Amino acid sequence: MKTIIFYDIKQYERDFFEKELYEKFNLEFKEKELSSDCDLSYIEENAEIISIFTSSRLTKEVLEKFKNLKLVLTRSVGFSHIDIEYCNENNILVANTPHYGDYTVAEFSFGILLNLIRRICYGQSELRMGDMYPETFGMELYDKTIGIIGTGSIGSKAVKIAKGFSMNVICYDVNKNSELEKEFNVKYSDLETLCKLSDIITLHAPLNTASYHIIDREKISLMKEDVIIVNTARGELIDTEALYEALLDGKIKGAALDVLEFEEIISNKRPGDNINLRNLRVSLINNKLLNLDNVIATPHIAYDTKEAVNRILNTTVDNLYQYVNNEILINIVK
Repeated sequence: MKTIIFYDIKQYERDFFEKELYEKFNLEFKEKELSSDCDLSYIEENAEIISIFTSSRLTKEVLEKFKNLKLVLTRSVGFSHIDIEYCNENNILVANTPHYGDYTVAEFSFGILLNLIRRICYGQSELRMGDMYPETFGMELYDKTIGIIGTGSIGSKAVKIAKGFSMNVICYDVNKNSELEKEFNVKYSDLETLCKLSDIITLHAPLNTASYHIIDREKISLMKEDVIIVNTARGELIDTEALYEALLDGKIKGAALDVLEFEEIISNKRPGDNINLRNLRVSLINNKLLNLDNVIATPHIAYDTKEAVNRILNTTVDNLYQYVNNEILINIVK
């Protein structure tokens, strides 16, 4: 009977996996995440299969501790927290859980956007303080131009929602989605043109070497005055310092952020992981961002719905069975 070790596990996940897998596998559950900054003495060196969440960081240093590792099941779409190059070189398979939150994250993006531009939380707070008529002057989405960066599983759903608000849609992606162009009459452009024409810019791209700081000072300088930025993808897609400066001087009217650059430092889960002067500077700026009146920030919760979590758990089980039954891993990461 094979043993699967689940790291950074929550109680509801444990309950699910025990119910689904108990009779066919030896299950071990550990609340701690894996990272080079943690005490790694609790690692089971002979583990063949492990499962993690994004709060873990499977660096080369961590992966080297596992002498018999064959499969990593990440309970996420993204896999930037895993050293894929090391895994490929050492014949370690990695499987993710794509499509679990396509609508979930896209819906949240518009929820946090509406909260920002209609000052919903501010109005609630002021009413609780006794002010029946606070300053809540906002803007509507109708006929505004939204630039959607990344039109994969989530970005394509954002296109559909934007069209429901009767918005003009401009898209940027290295791979154009011809079905979106045909069905919703969306226009693709280069990134510079998108930045110049958009009233609102929302990011739905994966994090990789090409997309790191895809929004930087140069791109911000091209944007309209009073542009709105939404990011529910990865914090590292935006140059935090450039964003902060643009929010301060009014070049960017507001930002709705569910993710932050080096957000793990804020969480204090891995305060020493990848620490350097720049990361510390960005972390300090993050703290300033959180206190700006024109910023709404949430703690990486865009994925967190009952439906999406159930898809994560079920897909993880499917990935596991495909491996143990010597089937083709549909969700393998390369």
